[in-house]
Amino acid sequence: MRSFVLCVSIVILATIIRGSAGADQRGGGTAAKGAQIGLVDEALEIFPDRVPDAMTDRLPLHVPRNATAGVHVMLTGLTGRERIRVVASAPRGQRLGQERWYRMIDVPVAENTGLDRNTEKYSGKINPFVVRRAPFRVYDPFRAVTFPLTADSSTVVLRLEIPVPADARAGDHAYTITVRCGKTVKTLRVPITVHRVAVPPLERAATAYINWHSLDNICAVHGVEKWSEPFWAMLTQYARLMAKGRQNAFWFIWGEYFTFDSTGNVVGFERGRLERYIRLFQAEGLTIIHGAPLVGRRDWFGSTDMLLSVKSADGLEVHATSQRGKHMLREMGTRVVAMMNENKWDAHWVQGIFDEPTDEFLDRYKELVALFREMSPSIRILEATLTMSVAGDVNIWCPQVHEYQANRAFFDKRKAAGDRVWVYTCLAPGGPWLNRLLDMERLRQVYIGWALAKYDLQGYLHWGFNHHTPRPFDELVRFHMEGQYLPAGDSHIVYPVKEGPLSSHRFEAHRIGMEDAEVLAQLKRRDPGRADEIIGMVVRAFDEYETRVEEYRRARQALLEAADVYTAP
Repeated sequence: MRSFVLCVSIVILATIIRGSAGADQRGGGTAAKGAQIGLVDEALEIFPDRVPDAMTDRLPLHVPRNATAGVHVMLTGLTGRERIRVVASAPRGQRLGQERWYRMIDVPVAENTGLDRNTEKYSGKINPFVVRRAPFRVYDPFRAVTFPLTADSSTVVLRLEIPVPADARAGDHAYTITVRCGKTVKTLRVPITVHRVAVPPLERAATAYINWHSLDNICAVHGVEKWSEPFWAMLTQYARLMAKGRQNAFWFIWGEYFTFDSTGNVVGFERGRLERYIRLFQAEGLTIIHGAPLVGRRDWFGSTDMLLSVKSADGLEVHATSQRGKHMLREMGTRVVAMMNENKWDAHWVQGIFDEPTDEFLDRYKELVALFREMSPSIRILEATLTMSVAGDVNIWCPQVHEYQANRAFFDKRKAAGDRVWVYTCLAPGGPWLNRLLDMERLRQVYIGWALAKYDLQGYLHWGFNHHTPRPFDELVRFHMEGQYLPAGDSHIVYPVKEGPLSSHRFEAHRIGMEDAEVLAQLKRRDPGRADEIIGMVVRAFDEYETRVEEYRRARQALLEAADVYTAP
């Protein structure tokens, strides 16, 4: 069974309106002959024009405590006029948390992910590892729904989430889902076995997880002015969604809080604003404070300039290792270091210097790291690394998953030397590698957590929380730079509507994997051999894993049962 959310996706095959699929009061309607209603496993990707072979009337789930039980329900072959009501129930004493219903929304995949990276246009190679050839539509975001609703297409997908409290009674909980579609009534059964083992609270997560978010997109999409009270309220919604998805790290961008004069002296540091920003995320359970990289490239092809991400008052670009650049970095750094120390946040702070350093930047990169270590000898440098020549400079390595796997011996030595190792994905790698793109199996998102546990990696990073275009529901493959296109879903894993951000099937699948990673970490401490054996049932490498959902469910049940042995009743 999947993680902790009982997510019942009622798929009514066809295009789902992304708007509020809420209560539509139009008249009754009779379900079409040949209409099908059934359960679909939450770990399976779902398309509005295909009925999964695995659709069933009964779907058992195994879940840990402090999690969510999830399942999808699919209705297909409808006339598009039926009135639909769905209710989940359990016998007295077996009901868990308050059920939450959502309606799934389908989005387009215009091009397939490339065999190596980006889309197939990048290298001209066909990627045989996608779940389907583009163009197609697939369900991803979902929005809260109330009943009754009226079918507006031949397929509708609803999602049910049932929170499993940390103190839930271990054992069987016999849930029944009753679907009324026109004059048709269908009963579906979801027996939920709650295990004794619990996922720890987010504040005690063993594994770090971050998606970088865009404040500018939050302001633009929701019509709020940055730093206004409506902005803070909306940002809280985003932080709360991050926490729901088990994200426990967040970034801040230095330039949001500093202003300079024409010589590079700080004339304004909005310390109170930055402290409020950090405390907002901490209040939702996120604990790792990631300072965004301070230095960037002019472009990715042809220039070796290293430029500050902030500008002085004259608006000119500032080279990071110039006299002015280093002065501005010291001006900011001394203030941020003091703030972190005075709030006792220094142990929770990790800092980026230059995103994805490569060998041609090496000398200047080392110079900048040394500058920061002068201000804070204990500072921990986290970097998405494209070189292995920065040993002694970074404390937290973050290679792409395929680079980690190709150089595992090196990274094992860095761990032995006291460094930590995270991994990341982005527009690469494509092909068979674990990533979180829309034309990949949802199991790949789940298995990221399993792979972290397999290799004893300490974290996962992705850049694309909400870096969408103004058309987030339509432009999933988007232009990036210099002829490159981002593959479907790379830029964002949550979707905005007027009232706030929406989660997605991919985000929840990733959450499930991170929850599994927490249980695996508990089992590894007590019985590492058994943990490795269970991981091997489904994940052999970042590019070698089991794609059958039933085999994942078998492994997850084995994991929970093994962890129960070491959990007090």
